[in-house]
Amino acid sequence: MYIQGVSTRKVKAITEELCGVEISAEQVSRATAQLDGVLQEWRERSLGEITYLYVDAVYEKVREAGQVRDSAVLVASGINSRG
Repeated sequence: MYIQGVSTRKVKAITEELCGVEISAEQVSRATAQLDGVLQEWRERSLGEITYLYVDAVYEKVREAGQVRDSAVLVASGINSRG
């Protein structure tokens, strides 16, 4: 949610509603700061040699600026020599 631009207060409210756990907006901020580094490392990791690569897009409805529209979600799946 945070990656998609949802505010820390909204993430806090959703977490409380879905998980029944009260957390502060500051805790959300700290958690996302920790995840930012992990996410960056994951994005920049070496994928090695890919034997087969399948790339496609799936269209999903998303709400942006109060309007619902179709948006492409890109999907890539690779297979290396080990399967």
